[in-house]
Amino acid sequence: MQIKEIVLILSGGKEVISKFYNEKLGFEIVKSSESLISFRAGRSLLTFKTDPEIKSAFYHFAFNIPSDQFTAAKNFISKSGIELITLDGDNEFNFVSWNAHSFYFHDPAGNIVEFISRHNLKNDSGQKFSKGSVIDISEIGLPADDVVSFCGELESESEFPPFTAVSPEFAALGNDNGLLIIVRNGRRWFPGCAPAKIFPVEIYAGSERGIKKIISKNNYKIMIE
Repeated sequence: MQIKEIVLILSGGKEVISKFYNEKLGFEIVKSSESLISFRAGRSLLTFKTDPEIKSAFYHFAFNIPSDQFTAAKNFISKSGIELITLDGDNEFNFVSWNAHSFYFHDPAGNIVEFISRHNLKNDSGQKFSKGSVIDISEIGLPADDVVSFCGELESESEFPPFTAVSPEFAALGNDNGLLIIVRNGRRWFPGCAPAKIFPVEIYAGSERGIKKIISKNNYKIMIE
């Protein structure tokens, strides 16, 4: 599954989020209006829109980066003045069963942003990490009151197979190209961040089997094409 675009509720000012993603991370602004701003992140779009009825929305999402640029990307973020999130003194994490390495940081809106190198994708670039090195959106977090039930509904209505075992606390659906990270509502986001909360999300995903479908569940809208 390729995540083509995610649309999230913006907390805080559009100017602040624009400076962060455009000036610090180098994401091109592809659309901007009074109520919306959209950035190009490699092959994907990261879009924020305002909603006067929703305050303090925050999310977890991840970006794929080249497997051979993990350390360079981490140094790039640190040199940009962005503080890495630490847990037990560590600011990079090795997910052995996923064959991946990650590091995390917050954006000005309080979102938990992850850069991940998925070694199974074999996407070494052989180049120096730069503002244009992000490949695409890798993950989007979707908290649920009942993880097992929600995953069952998504599996039955879509092409999102389990990537991990489904438990009452956590599950990942999809594949290395794109994952839905389902966590129990109120469970702390890794690594030791704020408890997850349910806020509206729109997801536009590319089908690997030619399926076209719209799924609306739990304040989330998933469009597959």
